[in-house]
Amino acid sequence: MNEYKLTFTVTIKDQDDPAARKQAKDIMAAVGEVVSGAEVKLQQVYMDRPPRGVRMA
Repeated sequence: MNEYKLTFTVTIKDQDDPAARKQAKDIMAAVGEVVSGAEVKLQQVYMDRPPRGVRMA
């Protein structure tokens, strides 16, 4: 049996990190109702350097 990984990106624009985390947690809760064991990572995106990320689940 082959294993596959589905990846999708949701862009969140907000004033600060706590507000973005709140939105990400709400999205994660909604996805969790449909998909069990989903892995979520929130990344802050910069124009001049690599993204900074936090694994949320």
